[in-house]
Amino acid sequence: MNAIELSEYLKPIVSACPLWKDKKLCMELIANPVAGGFTQKKLAAEHERVLADYSTLAKTKEQQCKSLTVNVYETSLTSSLDEYIQKIVGRAGMPEDSETFFLIVTAGGDGTSLEVQTALAKIAFDIGGEYSQIIKNRITVFRLPFGTGNDGSDGRTLRESLDLLSTNAHFSLQKAIRVNCRTTDDQAENGKADRSLKVLPPWYAFNIASIGIDAFITHMTNKTKNIFPGNFYKIWIDLACIFYNVIYPSGKATIKIYKDGLLSQTLETSIVFCLLGVSGHRTYGSGQKIIPDDRNVCITKKMSLLKKMMLKEKFKNGTHVDNPLAFFANADKISVQYDKKILTQLDGEVHLLNPKNFPLTMELTEPVIRIIESDNLPYNKGAVPVYE
Repeated sequence: MNAIELSEYLKPIVSACPLWKDKKLCMELIANPVAGGFTQKKLAAEHERVLADYSTLAKTKEQQCKSLTVNVYETSLTSSLDEYIQKIVGRAGMPEDSETFFLIVTAGGDGTSLEVQTALAKIAFDIGGEYSQIIKNRITVFRLPFGTGNDGSDGRTLRESLDLLSTNAHFSLQKAIRVNCRTTDDQAENGKADRSLKVLPPWYAFNIASIGIDAFITHMTNKTKNIFPGNFYKIWIDLACIFYNVIYPSGKATIKIYKDGLLSQTLETSIVFCLLGVSGHRTYGSGQKIIPDDRNVCITKKMSLLKKMMLKEKFKNGTHVDNPLAFFANADKISVQYDKKILTQLDGEVHLLNPKNFPLTMELTEPVIRIIESDNLPYNKGAVPVYE
């Protein structure tokens, strides 16, 4: 199955979705052709079976859209996804398309959905005005799980994702995490060594932003995937327990936690990692339950190698909430001062920080990305419902 074939399966499913009843809709399918959902034979075959089932059923239903047009875009190392998103927003701002709604479907991993949402967030916040309103009111992002991680997709499985188009669901506006720090000349030098380190702040995340060992695991997983296809996250969890502090010696962190614009707590501690989620109930590393309850901040203190090996399963399955080495809180913003080099990651994109880059801030933005959520979510994931 390729991107064109995927678009053909999606057409009747989207056309039958009541969310765009009596609306003119343009579906923009943005696919990563090297994502596992396309290239791994067993997974691709399963995806095609699921799509065929949903597509066949949708063809028996009444068409809800007034009209549907489809465009397909395949990502590559040489193409600019930013420019493509700018063109979509630009078209939405043209008088002749003022009554058209846009559905951006991402078929890739967390990296693809991150690129799309970051491009939209930058337009909404940097340009603002009417373009911010267009993004919030007329452009929806629908994230299919075609990668190896898929923690940022709209469903853990393809069936779970497609159900959002055929069962009771609503639009919601999702916040982002904006990450900022001091910029230095050597960050450009870092970019020469690794493509993922070259983008200057502010950076955005739509699931989890963090610094520490998890960013190292993500970075090494990404580097390994570039050589060997597959999901190496769990392998690097084990390796990081042994090697992380050798490469990135633990330093002293001063972490300030803000809630509703006010400083609520200050921690001074050596850390293994520090993270902020868009909300609670967030996973990374292909389902690792790092934020398993309503709180969206998790900080772990420095621990011995033996402790890391003993506790790693708890951090993977979400049972670390009562461990004294793990600190949880709710926050709109955190500020970190740190005295060593360390990696930060945003939904799988990694950046290197040195002491002179601090303080680092992570803060929730206003709701900006329009997504689809089930009417029957078991818990709140921080998005603001939009009922039309």
